[in-house]
Amino acid sequence: MKSKHSSTISNSRSLAIDKTIRLNKFLSNAGICSRREADELIKMGLVQINGQIITEMGFKVKHNDEVKYDGSRIQQSPPEYLLLNKPKGFVATARGAKIKKSVQELISSGVKTKIPSIGDMGRPITGLLFFTSDEILREKLNNSISIPMIYQVTLDQNITNDMMKKLKEGQMIFDKMQKVNTISHVDGKSKKEVGVEVHSISPAILQKLFASIGLKVIQMDRVVYGGLNKKDLPRGNWRKLSSKEIGFMKMFS
Repeated sequence: MKSKHSSTISNSRSLAIDKTIRLNKFLSNAGICSRREADELIKMGLVQINGQIITEMGFKVKHNDEVKYDGSRIQQSPPEYLLLNKPKGFVATARGAKIKKSVQELISSGVKTKIPSIGDMGRPITGLLFFTSDEILREKLNNSISIPMIYQVTLDQNITNDMMKKLKEGQMIFDKMQKVNTISHVDGKSKKEVGVEVHSISPAILQKLFASIGLKVIQMDRVVYGGLNKKDLPRGNWRKLSSKEIGFMKMFS
C-alpha cells in the first residue's frame, strides 16, 4: 500500500502533549490503512519514529514525535467530516485494494488525503455517504444500530401490502434478523417505488432483504443519513459538515 508523497494526513483527534497513542491506531487515524494493515506495515519496517525504524507492536507515539511512512511525514491535523451525494458508477469500499472510480476521486479536490467512508456503497447505489477521519466516531458509527436512514427504492415488480408486512416483521439475513421500520409507496409513482426507513442497515443488506421476499432492486437512493439530507447537495457534489451537524452525528454513536 502506497501513500501520496508530501501529503498532509488527517488524524482523528488532537493529542495533548502528555498523551500517547498506539502506532497502529495513529496510522489508521491518518487514513493510511486499517489497524490490522498498519501492523503489517510496521512489521515490514516501513514506519519511522524520529528517524528510527519501528517494528515493535504496541509502540506508543507521543504528541511531538515525527512519524514517517514510506519516507513521507505524517502530520497531525484536525479530523475531517464530509457528506457526499454519490452518483452511479462510483464505489465506496473499506478494502485496501485500488478501485477504479472510487468515491475518493469525487472528494479529492477538497481534501489532501484519503478520508474513509462510513460503510460500503456499490456502483449502482446513489445517495448520501458520510466520510470522517475521526476514528473514534467512525468506529462507533460502524457499530451503531441506531442511525436513522431513508432510502427511495425502485423494484422490478409491484410490491404488495403483504410483502411490506413481511419486511416490517423481519427476515433472516446472514443469520441475523433484519427488518424495516416503515415502508410505503411513493405518492404519484408506480407500485414498484417505495420509501423505506431503517436503522443502520447498509444498501447491500437492504438489497438482500428485498431479495428474501422475491424482489429485485433496480435502483436505490439514500436520501437521509442520520440527521443529514440532500438539501442543496446536487448529485456528485460534497460538502463539509458544520459543527452543529458534527455534534448531531456524535449523538448516534
